[in-house]
Formats: sequence, C-alpha cells, structure tokens
Amino acid sequence: MIEPPKKGKDGKYTVDDLLRIVELLRGPGGCPWDRAQTHYTMEKPMIEEAYEVVDAIDKNDRDKMVEELGDVLLQVLFHSVIGKEDGMFDLDDVATRCTEKMIKRHSHIFGDVAADTPGEALANWEQAKQKEKGFTSLEEDLDDIPKCFPALLRAQKAAKKIARAGAESEAGEFDLGGIDFGSEEEVGKLLYEICRRSEEKGTECELALKRRTDAVIEAIKEK
Repeated sequence: MIEPPKKGKDGKYTVDDLLRIVELLRGPGGCPWDRAQTHYTMEKPMIEEAYEVVDAIDKNDRDKMVEELGDVLLQVLFHSVIGKEDGMFDLDDVATRCTEKMIKRHSHIFGDVAADTPGEALANWEQAKQKEKGFTSLEEDLDDIPKCFPALLRAQKAAKKIARAGAESEAGEFDLGGIDFGSEEEVGKLLYEICRRSEEKGTECELALKRRTDAVIEAIKEK
C-alpha cells in the first residue's frame, strides 16, 4: 500500500499534493492505466476537460467549476510528470514559461507601455506575442493557428489575422443580403440555418469549413 499525502491543517490539499499523487500513480507500483499513458493518449481527455469547464461556467455552477478546473489542472500535472520522466521538461519549466509570457505580454503593467482600456491592453498583448514568436509574415501567423481547432474557431482566427494584416482574401465573394453581422442573434440564425440546410443535403459543416479555411490560407500563401 502506498501512503497518500495528508491534508493540511486547513483541511485542504495543495497543488504539490496533487503533483505527488500523479507521481505516485506513474511510479513503480502505481496504477497500470496511469503508467501506460503518453502525451498522445492524453490529447482527448485534455480537450474534453476544457469543454467541461466551459459548460460549468455557462451553468454558473461553482462546485462543478471547482471539479472541472481540477480536472484541467490534473491534465497539466500529468503531462508535466510525463515530460519529466522523458527528460524533456517539468512543472517548473511550464510555470517558468507561462510566467515569462505573462510578464512580457503585460508591458503596460510590468513595463512602461501605456494601456488604459481593455482594447489597448489586448493590442499590447498581440504586439508582444508577434515579437516573441518572431513572425515576419502573415503566412507564419496563419500557420500558427492549430489545425485541431474546431472549424468555426479556426476560421474566425484566420479571418482576424488576415484582416489585421490588411491582406485580401476570397472570403467576401458571396452576397449574404441584409444580414447584420454586428448582431449576435442574426449571425446565430444564419449559422444555424446553414447547418440545418447542410444536414438536409448530407454536407458536413465542420469539414466544409475546415477545407474552406485551408483554401483561403493557401491562397494567401501563394500571393
């Protein structure tokens, strides 16, 4: 029998306690299932847990948020332990990279750049992000969008980057009539109607949008 960590005087465990649990589960005499996992086998759980956090937030369910955020934290710790076992990185490396990023991208807090509004703060973040990544072209910026993103999220990110760069694309070639794209309700109705009609015709919307976004990005690269 392996002795688990004990709660503190406040009746709570700490992040270090949870990290120790993962190390014990992965170590000699630990859980066969946990020991068999890799970064790749844990991809799907990471995605599922993130969606469950969002669901808890949307439901304004405090207890569910605590539970689901814990599950996301477990994923971070699990990958960190695997990384340490492989001699690649550990939790301190993850925390260091994230801390450095937060300091650099908040130059209006930890530097002398001005930002008095949320929009200005976001602009500073984006500028610092581009500088960090060393991108010199729109093509590099577009390639940085994960292809595993849901198609709608990927398409919107691509459109944002293309517009910000002032580049032209074929995205505006369809006449969508009097749709008010500043209205969440109207955009929602349009998207739902597209899904409904596509379903009737047997067209997979997710795949269709993925391929369309691929085509727009490739067209940008060829210019």
